[in-house]
Amino acid sequence: MDSAADRIGEQGYEQLRRAAETHRSDLVLRLGAEVGLRPAEMTGVRLTDITGFEGHHLLSVREDDAVVRETYLPESVEHDIRKYANAAGSADDEPLFSVSPRRLQMLVSEVADRAADAVPQLREVSTRDLRWRFAASLLDDGVPPDIVCALGGWDRLDRLDPLLDEPDRETIVGAVGGSGKRAVSSESQRAVDWITTVSEALAAAATGEAIATTVCDHLTKTAGFEFAWLAERTGDGLTPRATAEVGETVVERQIDDHVESVTAPLDVGDVRVVDDSTAPVVLAPLVRENAVAGVIGIGASEGVTDADRAVLSALGVQVGHAQAAAERKRLLLADTVTELEFHCGDERTFTAGVSGALGCTVELSGVVPVADQSLLYYLMVDGASADAILSYADDDDSVADARLLEEHSDGALLEVVVTDTPALQLVESGGRIRSVTATNGVATIAVELASEADIRPTVNAVTDAYPETSLAAKRETERPAETDSGFRDRLTDTLSDQQETVLQAAYHSGYFEWPRGSTAEELADSLDVSSPTLHNHLRKAQQKVLTAFFDDRPAEPRQPADN
Repeated sequence: MDSAADRIGEQGYEQLRRAAETHRSDLVLRLGAEVGLRPAEMTGVRLTDITGFEGHHLLSVREDDAVVRETYLPESVEHDIRKYANAAGSADDEPLFSVSPRRLQMLVSEVADRAADAVPQLREVSTRDLRWRFAASLLDDGVPPDIVCALGGWDRLDRLDPLLDEPDRETIVGAVGGSGKRAVSSESQRAVDWITTVSEALAAAATGEAIATTVCDHLTKTAGFEFAWLAERTGDGLTPRATAEVGETVVERQIDDHVESVTAPLDVGDVRVVDDSTAPVVLAPLVRENAVAGVIGIGASEGVTDADRAVLSALGVQVGHAQAAAERKRLLLADTVTELEFHCGDERTFTAGVSGALGCTVELSGVVPVADQSLLYYLMVDGASADAILSYADDDDSVADARLLEEHSDGALLEVVVTDTPALQLVESGGRIRSVTATNGVATIAVELASEADIRPTVNAVTDAYPETSLAAKRETERPAETDSGFRDRLTDTLSDQQETVLQAAYHSGYFEWPRGSTAEELADSLDVSSPTLHNHLRKAQQKVLTAFFDDRPAEPRQPADN
């Protein structure tokens, strides 16, 4: 069990309950940590939802007044529910709590603040952390993860990953092959064998092009598929980057014939199969920087097993990660880089649109790629009120979410999740956004690419998707031998994608300031991750930053700091 994932722990939970000053507060804690309910689900609890089964109690969980699942109700919690209902005079068919889910969240925060006087780590504990305590306690008791998911309403097993330990060799052998009672199927073993071989080959490939070629070659030679190709997103379509045992003309024809299946949004982990005249074609998403950046196509004459689907899904993530790492390394080691500057007058993009509509100036202070093909922008806006900016964001289809971080006399600092911007195309092409500014309805975007990279596909992808965008400048920039940015790039290379994302988001949102500009719960919600996952990645990222700072510094006497 990863103790960092379960922030509360058994003793912390007892401390929380001691800090609850009312029966209602204690019951809310128990419904979260012992029954696994979300705040919205707590507001729907009523006595008529409790049923008996073979001497045990079950609770029907409601969402928007409809029953969505059934979960186990400990006897002591069932007793407390009835005790609270009787004291409150609630009818059997009336909800226990006549307050909003947000009020229940605030109630938990208030209890956590009191408990933090004795146990500081409990500060900022949320209802989400209570549910992690629920899952952790069940897993500790030996309840299978799939049952835990069903009871807690998690839709996928990987939601529990932060709570699950990596198995050691003894555990693996004992669970799968040690007793001889359960043998690995030939299909699963085949998938394991070829994914291992492909992984080793990817580790030796040094460039994005080599990685694409390597994966296609090994899918045909090692895995035994009929053919393989890799295509990356460019604009609204796909451009083949590598092929094996199939011509590029055939690949282009397959993409054209199955354009709806191939170009329709693929989710991470979504593997599709389309019928083609040559052979069934398996489409696995190529995932880079937490977003689907292309497709890996595989010809499968013998059909595709569930094991193949699972491994191909993982392969798409692995290939994308390898390409992103190779691009970062290439940028890090390059003596020169190519800087491109684009001018975008497309009002679909938030920065250009808001600057024109409100007559304000927009400047990017930070950007973080996040899941679902979106970017997390941190924007300084001058010349417009916070209310006007947020109102514009609410009506903008390219904005998935926006919140105010800080307001000043003539503007604001905002966190904005954007889904429609040329910057996203540039990030997916391996670029690093250096700056974004916007005024009078025109946004200027500066991006850095490796000097040897072919910029034409990148430029075409941007201008095809955004016709009102043009390439305004291109220049080669030499890098000095040692710079602060070099140190940052070197440090970035040691961070995982998740650690870098969380660290950047925490920094730009004011999480490290005092008082904090954002709470951990707000930050977790912005990144669409659980609070334990956020703290896990943030702690590891901070450790790497401090290690790089202290271990890499020259040995010299410390000087007194200026106050």
